Amino acid sequence: MATKEFEILALDGSNFPSWAMDLKVSLSTLGLYRCIDETAAGTVTPSSMSNYSALKVMRNHIHQDLKMEYMYEEDPRALWTALKNRYEQHKAIILPEATQEWNHLRLQDFKSVDEFNHVVHKICSKLRFCEKEPSEADKIEKTLSTMLPSERILTQQYREKNFTVYSSLIQTLKQAEKNHELTIWNSNQRPLGTAPLPEVHANVKNTGSNRNQQSGNSSSKGKQKRARKPRVNVQKGKGISKPKTDNSNKTACYRCGCYNHVTKKCRTPKHLVELYMKSMGRTQNTQKPEAHFVSQVLETKAMEPIPQGTGPSNTKTPSTDEGSLDIDDMLVDFSTNDIFGDLK
Repeated sequence: MATKEFEILALDGSNFPSWAMDLKVSLSTLGLYRCIDETAAGTVTPSSMSNYSALKVMRNHIHQDLKMEYMYEEDPRALWTALKNRYEQHKAIILPEATQEWNHLRLQDFKSVDEFNHVVHKICSKLRFCEKEPSEADKIEKTLSTMLPSERILTQQYREKNFTVYSSLIQTLKQAEKNHELTIWNSNQRPLGTAPLPEVHANVKNTGSNRNQQSGNSSSKGKQKRARKPRVNVQKGKGISKPKTDNSNKTACYRCGCYNHVTKKCRTPKHLVELYMKSMGRTQNTQKPEAHFVSQVLETKAMEPIPQGTGPSNTKTPSTDEGSLDIDDMLVDFSTNDIFGDLK
């Protein structure tokens, strides 16, 4: 399958102006343009090889239905004339459409100047095909008159420059648009009124004079501060002893004899406590008595003598000299009404 050098001709002929230009360029590069040139019809007669080469290029770039319609056409000049006469009638259809697009064209409807410029050239190519191409002054006026109302000052400035070429105006607008984008980008980098933070390891270089001034200022400030301190009459010397604390009203610790704590909070080592106890003629009882220990015999002597042989081997039996408790008086006859025995 042969490769396509350019776009094929549509069946409705909507792209005939661009297709015709592409065909002329392609045949001219191959040296075959004289095969379809109507002005050179009677002067130079191309060879059959050249005619079939030009016919091959034309048939390779037209719609499939057009190939079927012009299947028996072997002359490239005759094929070109037939296609031109057929689709040049589209001028009456293309002209109103292109004119309407030109009348409703506005710069403020596009996001960028490049998009507007592309549409302008596209519409102008249609009008050129219809022999109604706008002039440079018309393009400039169309561009300046369709700018935003808020840019009226810029519009007036562009008019004062008196542009005569449309491309120069477009170049100026593109440059202004790019500068505006850079300004917005720089403004959005950080909030207004803020500055970048200094570097972490930034060093401040001070000259020798600045250092001297700073040292002089610091020394004078230090002197002023020292002068402002109040003077206290404090006597210093070897003959002056420190005031002694009065311990007459304080109670000494029972364990160590110190006045700076109480006995419950004493933390004096054990050997020092023993030395203090010996010096004071006291002994420290280290063994704590049991919770329910009774050290004295009951005054009532109500303990019943323990028979020998019933208690443990290490239990001492009480002597008979201590006497036995008389429990007859302790018995109460609960059957009588006199419980306490005070009614008799």
